[in-house]
Amino acid sequence: TITLPASTFTVPTEGPNLVRLAGETLSSDASSIEINASTLTTSYTNYELYANLKPVTDGGIVFLRLRDSSASLLNTVSEYSIKANRGGGTTFDDTTISALTLISGTGNASGENEFVKYTIGDIRTSDRRCCILYSSTGTTTAGSIHTGYGVFMTNSAQDNQGIQLTFHSGDIASGSSYVLYGVKG
Repeated sequence: TITLPASTFTVPTEGPNLVRLAGETLSSDASSIEINASTLTTSYTNYELYANLKPVTDGGIVFLRLRDSSASLLNTVSEYSIKANRGGGTTFDDTTISALTLISGTGNASGENEFVKYTIGDIRTSDRRCCILYSSTGTTTAGSIHTGYGVFMTNSAQDNQGIQLTFHSGDIASGSSYVLYGVKG
């Protein structure tokens, strides 16, 4: 037991500003993880998405794609822009991509995986483009560590109706997990 003088200690009246909305650990391999508009409500302007993913196919590159205002997948080269840094000072800048890509492939051997944190703003705001900040770390097919961070944006403003996580080739392995939080405030 620790006793502190009342004049120097304040008990918080509210917890963290994150509300858990969805998440799971995959019990079997899956082609994608889908988060739809019923989870991405307009109650939140900002979201935090954490994903710990392992590819079934060695060298899988994590892709994040959004769904447009009619819930169709945005997957053509004119949908997104990205500015990223892939460890070691390698920059990646492209205004014509078909997904938010982490650039480096992830291994699928024991102990290899990819961890990504996405901070998502204005995904359900029809008069602003959705912006995503991300940072990632993982292990390559050779077992060495790689990192990346960057910014990603849709090329048009729209009320996006979903998020899809997948690998550029092959499935997401059983045991991979994700969790999505709405940010209060």
